[in-house]
Amino acid sequence: MVLTLVLPVALAFGLAARKAAPTNVLTPGISGAVAGYNDVQWRRDDLFPKAPLRGELFREHPGAGRFALKLSARGDFLKPDVLVYWAAGNAAPMDKLAGDAILLGAFGSAFLPLPEVAAISPGVLILYSLADQEIIDVSRPFPQK
Repeated sequence: MVLTLVLPVALAFGLAARKAAPTNVLTPGISGAVAGYNDVQWRRDDLFPKAPLRGELFREHPGAGRFALKLSARGDFLKPDVLVYWAAGNAAPMDKLAGDAILLGAFGSAFLPLPEVAAISPGVLILYSLADQEIIDVSRPFPQK
């Protein structure tokens, strides 16, 4: 009988006292919330051999500026907590992340800025599921220019 009276009151107080959910917990460089990439260098649907993704390479200005990548899912690409890494060279499929892999950001970010070394040397993108602690796919090597 007491719980019938106490539980609704406690629930109401709990809902009123809760804090709002954060809108963006990542820094702009990590989350990919960088604007100003206008020049499309290329679009590829075959960048990843196993994952049904479309890759688009952008540049800040025609012929100049930094590069950024935009990935979008095609089909039924459902993986939890996917992070995108870049690694220099022609890395073959691997079981775990290389020590020199650079975190670009979370999959689904507007733009993933590439490191400056990516402009001068080819590399691969690595899709890593944080929830499953496994590599989902490794892209084909691509030059940026």
